Amino acid sequence: MFRSDRKALVAFFVLTYVLSWTIWATALAFQNGLLDWRLPGDPLSYLAVTVAALTITALSAGSKGVKDLFRRMILWRVHVKWYLAALLIPGIPAVVAMVTYAALGGSHDVGALVPASAIVPLLLTQTLLHLLTEELGWRGFALPRLRARFGSLVAGVVLGLLWGAWHIPMFFVAGTRQTYPFLGFVVLIVSISVIMTWIFDRTRGSILIAALFHAAMNTWWAATNLLWGATSLFWIFVVATAATAVVVALVQRRGQEATLLPQAATSAASAY
Repeated sequence: MFRSDRKALVAFFVLTYVLSWTIWATALAFQNGLLDWRLPGDPLSYLAVTVAALTITALSAGSKGVKDLFRRMILWRVHVKWYLAALLIPGIPAVVAMVTYAALGGSHDVGALVPASAIVPLLLTQTLLHLLTEELGWRGFALPRLRARFGSLVAGVVLGLLWGAWHIPMFFVAGTRQTYPFLGFVVLIVSISVIMTWIFDRTRGSILIAALFHAAMNTWWAATNLLWGATSLFWIFVVATAATAVVVALVQRRGQEATLLPQAATSAASAY
């Protein structure tokens, strides 16, 4: 149905936005008294990414493309250092931000959101959630095609912007965690996308490792309460995360980009 990856990418993002934003729109209408019912944004808005990824993959790459997606969902045979990278790198800017904030005289309640006993269960449930939803679309479907067209660094930035924009309705829906400055969130999510692209390249397109990184990121954020503490702490954290992404970008520029993406993703970009 789609003659090029460009059309498939556009179709994926349009379908993802339409489905997710329609779900969030019912919540906005409900809270403003325009509807007396609402669709549950959690988990339907996340599952919308899954539906879009599987639908457009089937239409653009057929059963072979769908099988490749599922294969990369369980691609676990990667060097242990990438498991450690996925778990620990999201914590580097978090620790830097907290230390910097404390050195400047700030006081922060680290465990306000998540007790220590809940960290591992949160990490496991978040990994499963993002493996079955967001990462199947962002890193599973979109990133290989964006990378083939633009290269890793630009692909990471473009995906980060689109990923960040996808969250816009959540900043208006009551009861979500999107209560921090939107501009800072965009910088944060683009930086994270650049870092995740680097790891994705080196794990042969493993959606599993991407989901583990996403889960670790959310777990670090929740366990440290960084995004919901003082505004100054939030901005220190944004700067620290952006600095981490700059280091990754410099590594890529030195010619360290991997080329071992799955054959299906590489061949899908042959039209360019």
